[in-house]
Amino acid sequence: MVNTPAYLVPALLPALLVGIACYVLLRWAAVPLLVHLERGTEYAVNVVVIGLLLPEYCWTRAQRRVSGHVAPFAYTYGDAVCTLAAAGHRCVSTVAWALREAANQLGHRGALCGGLIGAGALLWSSRP
Repeated sequence: MVNTPAYLVPALLPALLVGIACYVLLRWAAVPLLVHLERGTEYAVNVVVIGLLLPEYCWTRAQRRVSGHVAPFAYTYGDAVCTLAAAGHRCVSTVAWALREAANQLGHRGALCGGLIGAGALLWSSRP
């Protein structure tokens, strides 16, 4: 009979479940989840951009109502925010593409190693 330390016995079943979940996630669910994560992140960037552009929009509208025209530098802030948003979209799509490619390259062995690492991390964290 194997002499297992007493603190590991209650953690074996959760570690096994985490290992199986990590394997399934890495093998079959990672690529579709990464596609949705990319879309969601791009939507989040768009929401932040809208929040950043709203004060400029309100200010230029108020300026137009009062004076009939806006200051020449009024659109500089909006252009800067849109440039940063475009850079953010490019960054998100590049990182998501790299993660999808890496997930596509994982085979059964890679997913199994990921599951073993997840289970080992859970067992390691249950140490006294």
